Amino acid sequence: MFEKFSPQAKGIILRSHRYALNQNEYVVGTEFLLLALFNEPNSSCQVLLGELGITEEDIKESIDKINVFRKNIPGLIIYTPKLRLILEKAVDLCKKTEADFVYEEHLFYALLNTSDCVACHILDKLEVDREELSQEIIDVMGWTFEEAKKKQKINWKNFSFVENITELVEKGQLLPLIGREDILERINNVLNKRNKRNCILIGNAGVGKTAIVEGLAQKYYQEKKAVQIIALNVASLIAGTKYRGDFEQRLKDFIDVVKNREDIILFIDEIHNIVNAGNSENNLDMANILKPSLARGEIRCIGATTVDEYYKYIISDMALSRRFLPIFVDEPTIDETIHILLNTKKYYESFHQMIIPDETIIHLVNQVEKALVDRFFPDKAIDVLDESCAYAKVHNQKILISTTVDEIIRTITNQHLTNQGLANLKKYPFLKKYYLRYYSNIRATFQPIVSILCEYDEEKELNCFLNDLAVIFNIRSEAIKKINLNHFTDHHSIANLIGAPPGYVGFDNPNTLTRFVQKYPHSLILLKNIEGCAVNIRELIGEILTSGYIEDFANHKTYFTNTII
Repeated sequence: MFEKFSPQAKGIILRSHRYALNQNEYVVGTEFLLLALFNEPNSSCQVLLGELGITEEDIKESIDKINVFRKNIPGLIIYTPKLRLILEKAVDLCKKTEADFVYEEHLFYALLNTSDCVACHILDKLEVDREELSQEIIDVMGWTFEEAKKKQKINWKNFSFVENITELVEKGQLLPLIGREDILERINNVLNKRNKRNCILIGNAGVGKTAIVEGLAQKYYQEKKAVQIIALNVASLIAGTKYRGDFEQRLKDFIDVVKNREDIILFIDEIHNIVNAGNSENNLDMANILKPSLARGEIRCIGATTVDEYYKYIISDMALSRRFLPIFVDEPTIDETIHILLNTKKYYESFHQMIIPDETIIHLVNQVEKALVDRFFPDKAIDVLDESCAYAKVHNQKILISTTVDEIIRTITNQHLTNQGLANLKKYPFLKKYYLRYYSNIRATFQPIVSILCEYDEEKELNCFLNDLAVIFNIRSEAIKKINLNHFTDHHSIANLIGAPPGYVGFDNPNTLTRFVQKYPHSLILLKNIEGCAVNIRELIGEILTSGYIEDFANHKTYFTNTII
């Protein structure tokens, strides 16, 4: 073995023998090699540790404090298994760096990268960043071998378009993930496959796709796995690339840094944006640049997108979609959402300095399920909880109560509370069951609160009835919309209700029925002269009354669950 060692390296080994014998030790351990390396004049060990303020006395004191039982055989010098491993690594490193002999740099680098040895334990006690020292040796020596590259510590500050999620976990800036153990296990299985080690989380906005990835980072951190999850921001990646080829070069430089790194997992939120991203004047888009590395397994990637965007952009690109395993993320149930909020409320209690009773959480989730039907759990419940706490804090409330939650929900849905509802209800007995159903938690469909077909003799009589309905169901005057269907006799006039297709005049019309309901979810809609409208208009109205929602030409669903028609 020692025929490949330079005279300098051989001298260091002999010096470690003397240090061991001075301690009446015939077993030479890694700690004596560390001391011998440090005492080699102008060695990388002496220079790098000296810059950190470490002295020979510090190392000697650390050696004296370590009680290691070793069986000595007087007169026979032997090496510990870890020291033999370091020497073997140094020889192997010499070959890979194409050096003629083993030098002290090879010995020191091999020592720094041999875990669970006494020398590394001493360095850890002295608060030495061994990875950083290893990288400095690589930079100084100009080594480019693959093992050195894999040990390279990446400075993520050089990439303005990424965020280190693992670093946020270390700083305690993320809320814990509650539940979703089955999805975490599925993701972990995919990431550890031999081929196609990429997955895409598919679910509606607000169901917690990003939170699942943050939970995965927390899981790895708790298990002490040396894996970093890096979030890539597509918009920031494109920003500032003015000239042709800038975007491609920036992305390729990033891929070169992270590929073949088992300790790095990429996360791309809104991953559908990579399709056509950066594509101009026949340049390659981001998806086509990533495909080869994804196919060869050089990078591991987690994507996240909505169901609509997945089928619109990802599925249409078969070469891209087959490189990702789809994992569908369902909306949590009411019980699961209550469980999530009960386990995260302490963070909101700490931030807002108030008490949140369990019964308030249960009331909040049930009311949100009824009022905000166009959004998804758990996001909508967490938003209402946070805003309710903020409202209570501003009004000097120390305990979050149900009435505060109700007030916030009414604000979000543009409801107006009056005390005349019950009085006016006596005039219309047939509305009683709808009134009770609306203000209870027993509604199980998305259908409107109530749909009424009525005849009237005078306009004044109709307006009086509408005003009474608005009072009974707490509807603001600006949330009342009247539509005369005599003006909708042509089947093309449906665009005035749900908007025109993309690219046509009227696509961004703010005065459509769908835009009105999106602005006032709790509203009263009068459809006059329904018998005179076109057939497709009547079919649209029938769809609203039966299913409770309609889709516009942009495939956006508008819910009429809290409307009166």
